[in-house]
Amino acid sequence: MRRTLLALALFGSGCIAGSAAVQRDDRVLRELTRQERWAQQALDARPTRDQLDAIRGSDYGSVGAARKEFQKLIMAVDRGTWIRETAAEMLREERDPQLAAEFDRGGRLRIEAVQAADELADALADARGGLTVSDLKPAFDALRKAQASEDRLAKQAGPLKLASSPVPVPRPFVEAAAKLVDTNPDSAKELDRLPPEDQTKIRAKMADLDRSKEEQKRATPLIANAPPTATSPSPSPSTSTEPPREAEAPSTTLKIAADAASMIAKKAPKSITLREDGLFALSYDDADYLVDPDGKLVRKENPEK
Repeated sequence: MRRTLLALALFGSGCIAGSAAVQRDDRVLRELTRQERWAQQALDARPTRDQLDAIRGSDYGSVGAARKEFQKLIMAVDRGTWIRETAAEMLREERDPQLAAEFDRGGRLRIEAVQAADELADALADARGGLTVSDLKPAFDALRKAQASEDRLAKQAGPLKLASSPVPVPRPFVEAAAKLVDTNPDSAKELDRLPPEDQTKIRAKMADLDRSKEEQKRATPLIANAPPTATSPSPSPSTSTEPPREAEAPSTTLKIAADAASMIAKKAPKSITLREDGLFALSYDDADYLVDPDGKLVRKENPEK
């Protein structure tokens, strides 16, 4: 960022001049405000829930726009880091409430930018051709620089009481990278370009995805050879006054969809049982979750009831 480098040069020139204290430079303050404004603009332009759904559906226009927005959000992460470091350096020479406010705002902007970029990366990972592991490298680099900056600020704080702004956990972008490699195993070699710590977390997440798939397969009830339900012929006009025929028997097969699919994807139940009332009981340690044959949650029952 050329403007960023310019601001750093301006600030550095004040130190080189040999003054006992770094004098306030309005040009640096203006640069802080400008960097903050650009970061906020990137956050204001982040996709809505409907737009994220369109991205996951591989809408061509939405995916193209999202890739550009992802890059802007990563730049916003770096801007937040720069704002905090610059404001902290000036605070060591001048205890100005405005600088303290800029320091805190830089942390808040960075956290929001990381969260927004992580959410967008997850949506792009679900889209066809939306993202590659190489596209995520600047994101992991921004996280690494942010954490290194926080460690450095903590050591140099001295008498200053500066609020920390750690990188969110679980580590952002790991799940998106794992999904990309899971979908395209050939891209696993791109992981070598990432720091070893991130590689380890991504491979661990890939193993979690594999286990989740296997658990979902085992949880699917195998109810085979279910007898077909008999159907009655349509009544003729002359018999339309007859009493209504008996309702068809409920389905004996559970569809892994809706609420049932969500619960099973998160954690496989201990057992799935067909009850006399036609509902299926998904048994977990905390309770039994009753769903209809279409997978919709009906109610939750405690095991002791």
